[in-house]
Amino acid sequence: MKSSVSSYIIATVERKMVVIMTQKRTLDLGKVIAKATEMIESRGLSETTMPNLAKALGVRSQSLYHYVKNRSQLLSLVAASRIRLLYQDLLKQLVGLSGHEALFKFADVVRDRLLEDQALATLLYHMDEFSDDSEVVKEVVRILDLGDQLQVDTEHVVSQHALVGAVLGYVFLDRFIDGQEKVESPREAEENYHEMIWRLVSPSVQQSNA
Repeated sequence: MKSSVSSYIIATVERKMVVIMTQKRTLDLGKVIAKATEMIESRGLSETTMPNLAKALGVRSQSLYHYVKNRSQLLSLVAASRIRLLYQDLLKQLVGLSGHEALFKFADVVRDRLLEDQALATLLYHMDEFSDDSEVVKEVVRILDLGDQLQVDTEHVVSQHALVGAVLGYVFLDRFIDGQEKVESPREAEENYHEMIWRLVSPSVQQSNA
């Protein structure tokens, strides 16, 4: 009897070890980032912890540290992966555009992406928690550099910080009032959004045209 029980226990442990080893072999950084992104969107940032992520992936928490140093790096990598998608989208959408058209397209693409990508918007709201040398900061700088290249005319260059800051402010406000009655029609909202962008990023041009 004891022999049968012992054999059962050993067999059970061996099966579990096989499952764990298989999961470890099939796990990679891409899957870790994808699952973390999914958790942020479905459960929120506070619930996206290393233990919860490990449980969702069916591995031990220690296994995650083969791919990331800590939770902060994990979240930075998640945000960086989303921003890279935004960057590629911007490159495609801005081809052949210049002046006001390029300015508004840049603002529209960033706004639309952040309104659709809950994980990215959430992480950008907590940008101050990331170190200056983190992956997400590097990717944000690429977006800012791209914005730096948007020329309104030959004498004035758009302030990329003002541009991105205005878009982020709009997105976070839009999320805050989501579900509440809005006083603007979609067309009015679009026109007012562009007016806000124009006034913030190039006040000197407006003054010269006044």
